[in-house]
Amino acid sequence: IILDKFGAEPFRLWAAIEGNLDKTDFRCSLERIEGENKTITKLLNISKFIFLFDETKKPKKLQALDEFIINEINTIVELARERYERYDFHNPAIKLKNFLWEIFASQYIELVKARAYNQNKIFSKEEQDSAIFTLYYCLDKILKLLAPINPFITYRLYKDWKNKDIHLEEFPSIEKVKKSKFGSEEIIELNSQIWNYKKANNKPLNSEIPKVLIPKKFKIIDKDLANAHK
Repeated sequence: IILDKFGAEPFRLWAAIEGNLDKTDFRCSLERIEGENKTITKLLNISKFIFLFDETKKPKKLQALDEFIINEINTIVELARERYERYDFHNPAIKLKNFLWEIFASQYIELVKARAYNQNKIFSKEEQDSAIFTLYYCLDKILKLLAPINPFITYRLYKDWKNKDIHLEEFPSIEKVKKSKFGSEEIIELNSQIWNYKKANNKPLNSEIPKVLIPKKFKIIDKDLANAHK
């Protein structure tokens, strides 16, 4: 019944996320399995968005926001390498889900959209390429890390993208980049304050605001912030 209703992939992801078998048993929850179905859908939608852009090579200079997100996913790659070797899929799965929803989709993609599209040519070609390279970099790591847990959806997406079998690929390596001056919690807090200001003043999230005072550490991404928040 579960497989007929949700399919194998949400069930696999639910089992990995719920099942810290070192500590406790876990009960089947149709509501939670349905929740992981939404995570699979989120992965599909993110992939479709990234596939809108022609993949680019790494530019000579990565933008600060891109270095931030690369550092974030690299941390999960390193964790997953260590844990998968001990057959621990639970902890990497939790980290990946949180990254996918709370950092990559909700924060980074929202901030980098304008630079990736670059419709008004506000950004240079190198700045745009940095965004597109980074989107594909993160997708590559996400798919390869999820492949042992969700073999079918990762195979399909990677095949569509690279025309290769993801299960014959090596474990993902990492690109060493400059350490970011800010972390994910600080980015979330900054974006939330701006979005909450608009909501409190009955403004749509895509409405313009005259100015925002930001901490000095965010000066290096002020162009992305200004275009994302208008």
